Amino acid sequence: MREKLTITDKDIKAAKQMCPTSQKKIYDAYRVMVYSIAKRIFLNTGYAEDILQETFIDVFTKLGTFEGKHYQLGAWIKRIATNRSLMMLRTAWISRKSDEEIEEVPYQSFENQLHNNEELETALATLNPVSRSVLWLHDVEGYTHAEIGKMMKKTESFSKSQLARTHKKIKELLETNQTTNINVKEYR
Repeated sequence: MREKLTITDKDIKAAKQMCPTSQKKIYDAYRVMVYSIAKRIFLNTGYAEDILQETFIDVFTKLGTFEGKHYQLGAWIKRIATNRSLMMLRTAWISRKSDEEIEEVPYQSFENQLHNNEELETALATLNPVSRSVLWLHDVEGYTHAEIGKMMKKTESFSKSQLARTHKKIKELLETNQTTNINVKEYR
């Protein structure tokens, strides 16, 4: 088990002054979190590593503007990682889905229907990165549709329709046990 690193205000101050030891300590404390965010969104190691690198370039470039306390640093870094991931999603070579509207599908907690984490992971792997991001940001991270729309430079209704479509697709896959026949590599 990995030892949790504690970041202090002194570490942040030293990192702002370009102290390599303090910068490495911050990197080591938050790299797994950043990588996990990117990996959940893209399901691709290469993209996750790119996001990890770009995030920490931003962190150390912008650390001088960070005015919070040590206990707020993780949330600040998480926001940078999320924004970096969303910027990558917005590029034409990743994002292929349109902003088409669909009828609203009522949300029913599909978590209660899960019998197997593997089935959910496989179902999530079938989603495109935009849908997976909206699902992750809303259902796991707790962002509102308005916040997600703003982050993705889309409308609030875009977020709602993506989430409704995603819940419906996952529910159908899980109810029909179609996840056992899915080749996950096709969707990555």
